[in-house]
Amino acid sequence: MPLSGQPPSRGHLRLASAPVGRLRGDGRSLLRLRSIAAALAIALATLAMWLTTAVALVPVLWRRDPVGRRLRAQAPREARVIPFQPRRTALPR
Repeated sequence: MPLSGQPPSRGHLRLASAPVGRLRGDGRSLLRLRSIAAALAIALATLAMWLTTAVALVPVLWRRDPVGRRLRAQAPREARVIPFQPRRTALPR
């Protein structure tokens, strides 16, 4: 039977009771405020990305020539026929 004056212990570890103090209720509201700020930051970053993409594509839309058009026509390529070497027979044994 343990002594009545000592708290129950397990080796060198002592069991601790819950801390005594007042509970703060502003944790949830602060967390909600941080999540709203993060969502707003993501929305602003997405909007900035869309705007910069549109600005980058303006020169492509402004040009009258289709994209990928070559300035001068290339000469048609000629097909070259490479003849095979004649078959060789195996040497007799």
